[in-house]
Amino acid sequence: MAIDLAPKVSRRPVLDRLRRDRRAHIAVPLLFLLLVAAAAAPFMSDSVGATDTGRLLTGPSSRHLLGTDEIGRDVLARIVAGAVVTVGVATITVGAALIAGTVLGLIAGYRGGWVDTLVMRVSDGLLAFPLLVLALTVVAALGPGLRNALIAIAVVTTPRFARVVRGEVLSLRTREWVSAARIVGVTRTTIMRRHLLPHLAGTLLVFAALQVSTAIMAEAALSFLGLSVQPPQPSWGAIVASGTDHLSASWSLSVFPGLAILLTVAAFNLLADALRDALDAHRPDLAPAR
Repeated sequence: MAIDLAPKVSRRPVLDRLRRDRRAHIAVPLLFLLLVAAAAAPFMSDSVGATDTGRLLTGPSSRHLLGTDEIGRDVLARIVAGAVVTVGVATITVGAALIAGTVLGLIAGYRGGWVDTLVMRVSDGLLAFPLLVLALTVVAALGPGLRNALIAIAVVTTPRFARVVRGEVLSLRTREWVSAARIVGVTRTTIMRRHLLPHLAGTLLVFAALQVSTAIMAEAALSFLGLSVQPPQPSWGAIVASGTDHLSASWSLSVFPGLAILLTVAAFNLLADALRDALDAHRPDLAPAR
C-alpha cells in the first residue's frame, strides 16, 4: 500500500480568485472568441479558398467584413482558418514540451549527479540561443513544412520546462516529507510521481500559458518566412506576409491577422499572470482560512 506523506496541495477555489481578477476578465473572453473561431473553421472551409475576382485587395465591406486578399479570397475566413493552424501548433508543441521537460526536470532535479549535469548542460546549450534563431536552425536542417515547424518549436521549448521543473524539485526534495518517504522505503519513481509532481501543477500551468504565447509568435514568424505551413493552407504569419507587398493598396490584409496574433498573445500572457496570482498560496490575502 502506497503511503502518502506529502502535504495536500491547496484546494482553495482558484476559480473564485480568477473571477475577481481583471486580467482574467480580459483574457477569458478573448480566448473564448478564439475557441469559437477555431470551432467555426470547418464550417467555413468553402469560403477559405473561394475567390471573388471582381473584388481584389478590397477593404472591409458588408460582403467581406475584413476585406479580400490579392486573389479575392475573404480575409476573415482565412484568419478563422489560420487560428486552427497557429493555435493548434502552439498548443501541441507546448504540450509535448511540457511532458518531455517535466520528465527530464524531475529526473535531473531529484537524482542529481551526472544525470542533472547532463540534462542541464544540454539545456543551457539550447537556451544560449534565442528561441526563434534556434527554431530557424532546426527548420533549416529539416526543411520547411508544418511537421518540421512542430518539431522545431517543441525542441526549443522543452529545455525551458526542464529548467523550471528542475529548480522546483531542488527546492522540494529537501522537505521533511520527502525525506520521510525515502526513510519508509518509497521508491524514487513514486516520490516523483505522487509527492513531487502534484506540487508542480500550479507552476507548470502558469508557465505553459506563457509558453503558448511564445510558441504562437514563433509559429507566426516561421510562417511569415515561409518555413511553416505551405500555401494555400492559411496561417496568421503567412497571411501577414502576403499583405506586406500590398500595404498601400489594402492595409487590412496585414493589419487584421497581425491584430489576431497580438490579441491572442496578450490574452495568454494576461491569463498566465492571473493564474499565477490565483494559485499563489503564499500571498497574505490568499492564506488558508482559519
